[in-house]
Amino acid sequence: MLRLLFGLLPQYLVNRLIIVWRDSRSSGWHFRKIRRVGDRTTFENGFRVYNGHKNIKIGKDVFLVDVLLNAGDGNGSIEIGDAVTFGHRVMVLARGHEYSLHSTLRQTGITEKPIRIENGVWIGSGSIILGGVTIGEGSVIGAGSVVTKDIPPKCVYAGNPARLIKKIE
Repeated sequence: MLRLLFGLLPQYLVNRLIIVWRDSRSSGWHFRKIRRVGDRTTFENGFRVYNGHKNIKIGKDVFLVDVLLNAGDGNGSIEIGDAVTFGHRVMVLARGHEYSLHSTLRQTGITEKPIRIENGVWIGSGSIILGGVTIGEGSVIGAGSVVTKDIPPKCVYAGNPARLIKKIE
């Protein structure tokens, strides 16, 4: 009975009710090195961080399920506000590659640009957030979207690339 009960509980309860579920990982449990994690933040099922742990700030009441964060090791950063919800398999990529018609991918440089996700944002499953963007407060990103430019507050964006669907009144 106890085994069944404990099988349903989170594996770790860390620092003021930060909840980390069993399948969460961060390149060997490095998520503790994230610069800041707010109260009541939940990491669940497959959460991952690659590069730039010190360049990541996560607000309070954030829900991350099967999310990949890559802030890079240089100028890239990821700042997530309060009450942000991520769907499954969202990628937040402050690190990327330059592109040139005259070079192979391995010959081009790495780019790192900051990403800011403001309070109350909802990001649908399978979305990709690329470097150099800000997603405004209260906005919604539809499932499977690719965000390549800034999103204003209180808007719904979806698609590849993400486009305005409607403004939230």
